[in-house]
Amino acid sequence: MRNIFALIVFTILIISCNHSKKNKQEISIVSEKLEAKQPIVVQFIIDGLMKDAAETAIEAGAENLTYFAQNGVVVQDAYSNSPVGRVKLPDGTEPWGGASPPNIGMHTGTHVFETQNLDDIFLSARRKGIKSVYVGGHTLYDVFKTPDIYYAEIIPDQKVVELGMKHIKDDGARLVRLHLQEIRSFWKGPQDKVNPDSEYIKAILNADAQLGKLVAFLKKEGLWETAYCIISADHGMGTLIKSNHLSEQLSSWQIYMNFYGPGIKKGATIPYAESPDIALMTNHFMGLPPLKGYTLKVESLNKIETTGVFLKNIFEGNSKDVKHPQWIKTYLENNNESPPNDYLHYREAMLNFINN
Repeated sequence: MRNIFALIVFTILIISCNHSKKNKQEISIVSEKLEAKQPIVVQFIIDGLMKDAAETAIEAGAENLTYFAQNGVVVQDAYSNSPVGRVKLPDGTEPWGGASPPNIGMHTGTHVFETQNLDDIFLSARRKGIKSVYVGGHTLYDVFKTPDIYYAEIIPDQKVVELGMKHIKDDGARLVRLHLQEIRSFWKGPQDKVNPDSEYIKAILNADAQLGKLVAFLKKEGLWETAYCIISADHGMGTLIKSNHLSEQLSSWQIYMNFYGPGIKKGATIPYAESPDIALMTNHFMGLPPLKGYTLKVESLNKIETTGVFLKNIFEGNSKDVKHPQWIKTYLENNNESPPNDYLHYREAMLNFINN
């Protein structure tokens, strides 16, 4: 009798295991199908890249920057959030560590960063089961922990892109934020931006080569036809020999911005955009509901929603113009294009725009 009972239990266990294995296989197949349908969205950020430097690199043979410019939309007049090194609040706290404001803005779609209780593109992706990876080429970015996979290390541009490709292939990441940092080591002054033989332009050509490797990889993996790419910068560069980006120098605010993907105009330009707009477009490219902005009430803000602009003018069939408040450009003009190197000064102006 015991033997018969043991045999029955064993048979039930075998059937249960087989059923569980079948369920896992079915879930895996469904997951793979979802990954295949989900377009990949890439933020390819080259630290400090400005429009004039990108144009010089294109003239010097940057094949991939050329391709994306000719087959996408380039912003004529693009500005970053305040280019100061850190978000420092009135009470002296720095809730975003070493991350500069534009890096936060292109994730959250906001102009000010009062707390970390902010929705972002990575959290938005996770709500819909889209895996994300962030690879930052410097330890300054270690505050960004909302992506599913994240790195913040001083590593070469090649390694940044290789890590991104690894997690696209191995983990099915479909939101990819890459931050190439090497270019900063070759800055010797603003004259380098327009000198095709400068080491600075050669560094951009190296970043361009890494972009080419990413494109080739996406093609090989069958992800290219539905891919969206945003090629941009966190901030511009200043006017000194030292590699910095002070707020008092207009060029520190001026960035390169290029959108590419299905339904986006080819070889076109739009007049204006700002860093927070990148977050809204990234989220849209993933096919997700709008970003939420702050997830808790903030005492200093009457409006806790996102403050970036949806750039419908990048899409085929739409006018070149879009209604944009141009807060950052207005702030610069109100301060003779040389505001103080102080986040609080920028913050006060943005709060005034947002609350009124």
